[in-house]
Amino acid sequence: MWGDEQQRRAVRERFKLLLNSHHTELEPRQRRVHEGELLLAQGEPGFQLMLLTEGRVAIQLRHHDNAAHTLTVLEAEELLGEMALFGDGRHSADVRVVEGSAELIEVSSDAVLRAMLFDTDLAMELLGLLSQRCQHSNALLGMLLDAIAATSRRDTATLQAITAQMLPLDHGLAAAADQLLKLVD
Repeated sequence: MWGDEQQRRAVRERFKLLLNSHHTELEPRQRRVHEGELLLAQGEPGFQLMLLTEGRVAIQLRHHDNAAHTLTVLEAEELLGEMALFGDGRHSADVRVVEGSAELIEVSSDAVLRAMLFDTDLAMELLGLLSQRCQHSNALLGMLLDAIAATSRRDTATLQAITAQMLPLDHGLAAAADQLLKLVD
């Protein structure tokens, strides 16, 4: 859902290899978490990178009303917290366990950054993954802006087409487009 599966698989496999070959330096920690537990909090400093090995998590944004808006739901095996490795070092969204418990492997962000100094392939794959996620988000934003424009024109046919196009890509934004449809009706 968040990009090219082949590239995501390469990043996961490289990360697993890194965990195995640098187990002592990275000190990975396995963790089981329960439904509803917040793994990463939007705006908080990112101190760890996680590999979700079992279960599902929701990526959620909070803004003006502080209500959580689900962008997507990710399943095992996905990396979590990688966006905070770069930029200002803060999480850009909440990550919450949904639909049962989850299991993950957690590693210190500092340890991962040190390891990336010696494994440039890992660094490039992580940057490629981040780039894909940004491109995916840009495409979804473009569709949402088109949906808003169609709503202002009261163009139900275009709005329905955009909603149908968004649904397999992102449930949360498709729901927002559905709400726009209700405004036109």
